[in-house]
Amino acid sequence: MQDIENLPKDEGMLFYFTPPEDVSFWMKDTKIPLDIIFIDEDENVINVKEGTPNSTKPISEKDIAYVLELNKDSGVKIGDSLEFPDDGGPVMKVLN
Repeated sequence: MQDIENLPKDEGMLFYFTPPEDVSFWMKDTKIPLDIIFIDEDENVINVKEGTPNSTKPISEKDIAYVLELNKDSGVKIGDSLEFPDDGGPVMKVLN
């Protein structure tokens, strides 16, 4: 998301880690505030942290399979789960 000045509401970036691992993200050169959403291997949201533009402070979590970056105030919360399409396409749905 570095150097992005505008992120459409229904877009984001998904990172996949196999096997799950301890991860750390930062917001250096990121101009927009983000929700950084940490997801376990069962596709459940285990934490949501706010990414502050241009911050170099690490945002970390342990044993993570996916990290989803969305616009701040995305509405995704701890306990939500993800649903990926069966065809492997790029669209997914957050289930509250």
